Amino acid sequence: MTIPTPERRLISIRRLVPADERASYDAAWDALRTAATSRGGHAWRFLSADEEDVFLEFLEFGMESDLRADPDVLSAIQELHRSFGGVYPIPKTIEEWVEIPASQVQLP
Repeated sequence: MTIPTPERRLISIRRLVPADERASYDAAWDALRTAATSRGGHAWRFLSADEEDVFLEFLEFGMESDLRADPDVLSAIQELHRSFGGVYPIPKTIEEWVEIPASQVQLP
């Protein structure tokens, strides 16, 4: 088996946001999205179809520039964690993924 050289990284974060804190969360998320996209990354978030206070966030970037090293992106991430850092679900809230380039996918 060949270990592929990843080209992209994806961070996924599950976040619990109480309804009465939604406006603050939206503002904090917008700061992260703006910082990430201004540096060539991507940021998306999704709302659970089943639970109105559960969000799934994605931060995606190339291997050549880890967005988390950028001061503005890092500050925005830290603010989200500080304000909305409750663990959901236990035990993992944050996961990191690496891309498998299509040219290196091996089919059986």
